[in-house]
Amino acid sequence: MQDVWPHRNRGWKTLLRLFQQVAVVCSLAAAGLAAAHRAPGSLSTVEYNSSNDTTEIVHRLHSHDAELGVGTMLEQADLSVLTLEGRAWIALYVEERFQIESEEGPLPLSLVGAELAADYVLVYQEMQGRLPEVIDVRDDILRDAFPEQINQVNINTDGRVRSLMFTNSDEWRRYVGSAGGESAAP
Repeated sequence: MQDVWPHRNRGWKTLLRLFQQVAVVCSLAAAGLAAAHRAPGSLSTVEYNSSNDTTEIVHRLHSHDAELGVGTMLEQADLSVLTLEGRAWIALYVEERFQIESEEGPLPLSLVGAELAADYVLVYQEMQGRLPEVIDVRDDILRDAFPEQINQVNINTDGRVRSLMFTNSDEWRRYVGSAGGESAAP
């Protein structure tokens, strides 16, 4: 018997193929969105510069996080990393939320400045001389704005890099130079 609807099978096949293509596109879009989402975080590096006898500190913040977080905390909704004034506010904010102490008390960190580098704001601080052997570090950068913020501080002493991580309610972390490792300060 001859099929009176010869296009019937082609219609279902076309519809099935279209459904598969839509599913693939949706899967790729979802994967792209998942990959685009990143947890807020900052990276700070601490390193001695023998050419000018200073310890240099560089804080790297994603520009969007810096604008949104610092703008919210300072109640400046129009804060922009594209302006000198915006970067200055971000640098002052970072200066208040990053501290290093020795057994004798707070180390005098000087704010040097800030600049925009691609998608990041770099904030520069320094102190005269080398770090003491034992220090306590506190990194609260953007943690008041973003509860899920993760801050990493890399300390480079004599070519050896060790990291301190700050998450959740972490406050002070202890760093012991070449003689030992790091631990949470009491």
